[in-house]
Amino acid sequence: MRIVPLTAQTAEVRIDVDGTQTRIGNLGAVGPRWWWQHRDGERSSPVAESRAEAAKALAQYHELFKQSAPPAAPVRRLLFG
Repeated sequence: MRIVPLTAQTAEVRIDVDGTQTRIGNLGAVGPRWWWQHRDGERSSPVAESRAEAAKALAQYHELFKQSAPPAAPVRRLLFG
C-alpha cells in the first residue's frame, strides 16, 4: 500500500495490482480525525486518528468488499460428439 499526500489534509491510496500501482481511494481530514473514500464512492465517517490508520481501513474495505475475484466460469463439455 502506498499513501500519496496531495495536501496537508488529503491523500490518495494506491495498492500494487499485477505490478502496477492502482488507486483505490482518497483520504481526508476533518480536524484531528481522518476519513476514507473508496473509488466506488463509499465513504467512512472521520474515525481514524491518523492518515496511516485511515489508509489501512480503506485497504481492508477494498480487500473485503471490492477485490474478490468473480467466480470461475463453469467448464462446458459436449455430451455427444
